[in-house]
Amino acid sequence: MPRLSSHLAFASISQLLRYAAPLLVYPYLTRTLGIDAMGYFSTVMAVGLMCSAFVEFGYGLMSVRELASGDRHVTGAVLSELCLGRSVMFLLVAAGLAIICHYVDLLADSGAYVAALAIGLAYGFSASWYYIAAERPRTLAGIDLSCSLTSFALILALVRGPADALLALWLFVIPLLAAALYGHLLARRRYGFRLTSPSALLASLALSLRFFFFTGFPSLTNRWSVVALAIWSDPLQVVYFAAGEKLTTAAINTTVPLTRVLLPRIGRLMAGDPGAAYRDIRRYVIGIGGFYLCASAVTIALAGISYPIMFGANLAEGSRIFAAQMLMVPFAASSRVLVQVGLTSLRKEGFCALVFIASTLLYLLVSALIAPTGGGIGIALARAAIEMIVLLLFVRAFIQAGHSRVRP
Repeated sequence: MPRLSSHLAFASISQLLRYAAPLLVYPYLTRTLGIDAMGYFSTVMAVGLMCSAFVEFGYGLMSVRELASGDRHVTGAVLSELCLGRSVMFLLVAAGLAIICHYVDLLADSGAYVAALAIGLAYGFSASWYYIAAERPRTLAGIDLSCSLTSFALILALVRGPADALLALWLFVIPLLAAALYGHLLARRRYGFRLTSPSALLASLALSLRFFFFTGFPSLTNRWSVVALAIWSDPLQVVYFAAGEKLTTAAINTTVPLTRVLLPRIGRLMAGDPGAAYRDIRRYVIGIGGFYLCASAVTIALAGISYPIMFGANLAEGSRIFAAQMLMVPFAASSRVLVQVGLTSLRKEGFCALVFIASTLLYLLVSALIAPTGGGIGIALARAAIEMIVLLLFVRAFIQAGHSRVRP
């Protein structure tokens, strides 16, 4: 248990560092770039992270599960399927983004398009799956910390005014690209690289789509909020919302390594003792949900003080939006863990996928309607309400599945 706890802690720290890294220099960037350039920076970053969800396409979680099986025939093809599958998705994303850029003024120039694609590539091709599968989360946390500190130092040294917004984006991306390349080289050394057949590649894309519904699809909602505000609201609302979006996305994404560490353990236990597996899932979800609830409550209580200190008195109004954004974190985090560790183990993937698809489409519609008049705070409150409903649906499904399948 101590080793499991250590793995969970370091895996979560690494995910938090990776997605919250932009937040470390937001105070400096908001003062240096100004409102318009910061809105540009935030929009390109949000679009790039949306692209990364499609590039990643659920391959990380799928690869960890396949490597945990110990089947050497499967293991040899994992890296090939992952790299080729993500490459196919990257090409599709590049084509789709070229069309979308025509409708978002802040993305109209070619520099924004290339930077967004680079962000999608860096985050989408993250090698975190390898470190989790190889049980090296401490190394992963160290690499992510190094990337964050490198970007932080480069931005402080080189970004001097509004004209440097695009440069700031690249200073985030370059260390992440280097880390992704290094991680995949380590994975090749450990697992090998056996070129997969076209039919096997298509099969892996189809299988990863199921994992995408649980990992990538829900994460699109926060990033879409920034884009919706960029299209239908003003740059100031984008800046307000983007700061909170980085923290909430990072907080929710810390559940990804948690589930990657827990899933093999639960899978083995489910095969031998379903009752014990059910109890473990329930304990993990309650514990993780309670932690996020307490952390969110403290963050909301301090928002009125911490937000102006970080971003300046001229952006103090954004503290209300930030507090509203934090309301949904306990619901969203608990849902992700319950689905990826619990309901998938209980073979409820189809139900979970339908709920995630329906809730995401609902949120896309609601946020587009709210953005012109309700701004960031309206979108944040709508997201909290939808996430609460989603969690209640998953809890109900988990209880029913427990009664019918694993209760003694």
